[in-house]
Amino acid sequence: MLLRPFDPWRSRLCTCPAKLSLNPYTGCAHGCLYCYASSYIRRFSDCRPKGGINRLSSEISRLQGNELISLSNSSDPYPPMERELGITRYCISAIKRRGLRLQIVTKSDIVLRDVDLLSEMRAAVSITLTSLRLDSRLEPGAPPSSLRLRAIRMLADSGVPVAARIDPIIPGINDSEIDELVESVADAGASYVISSTYKARQDSWRRLYFAFPEVMEDLRPVYFEQGERVGGYRYLPAEIRHAILSRIREVCHEHKISFGSCREGFGSDASCDGSHLTEARKQRILR
Repeated sequence: MLLRPFDPWRSRLCTCPAKLSLNPYTGCAHGCLYCYASSYIRRFSDCRPKGGINRLSSEISRLQGNELISLSNSSDPYPPMERELGITRYCISAIKRRGLRLQIVTKSDIVLRDVDLLSEMRAAVSITLTSLRLDSRLEPGAPPSSLRLRAIRMLADSGVPVAARIDPIIPGINDSEIDELVESVADAGASYVISSTYKARQDSWRRLYFAFPEVMEDLRPVYFEQGERVGGYRYLPAEIRHAILSRIREVCHEHKISFGSCREGFGSDASCDGSHLTEARKQRILR
């Protein structure tokens, strides 16, 4: 099956609405140090097309018609090879023909290529922006933050609702940029901000420790002695997490944009994942 229910682990902190995940690619080319999917997908850094993508139209035809499809949750739908292969564009076209709601989550400005389709759909795009100064260290294979801000601006100018994922926040690494990040995405035209704090797993912790040894050494007792375990992840203590998220929410409201948090037990102004923006697009189309 290409379409699978989101959150197969059923995290007790997950508040996402019912949706289906679609990953046109297996693995990812971005090389993000904090990546979670690398812990459960083999050869994750070896990005390759998903097999059997031609079955998508058949699977879509069996849906009711108002389902939400999230593209993607385990890998970016716009790796560099997408420029040539066009697999994600093929998927978007199939979803558009069926009239389904579509949520795209990406770090890539390649999404701009598909604005002609997205502007005519019940679609919204979430673009991740983790740092304005450390993006090349945290996400060495991803487009620079300047191109992602440009993508937010151009999507918004085309009438496509855009959320910004300021995610994850890692104390001592990018938490000092919260005000600047929120201001930047608000100025670019994002109508919603989704944020969460870093959840530690062995592989991502190792990568971050190698890149930021002093910071991660200071964080070790905070995560592994004072923090809590949720599923297979080590969380910051709730009071630290919620203080960070409260600050982000406060800055968002100062800039007249709404805020959501994902898997934090904190609360959101609307949907935790920004998927409500797909319905906002529906209202625009109807007008």
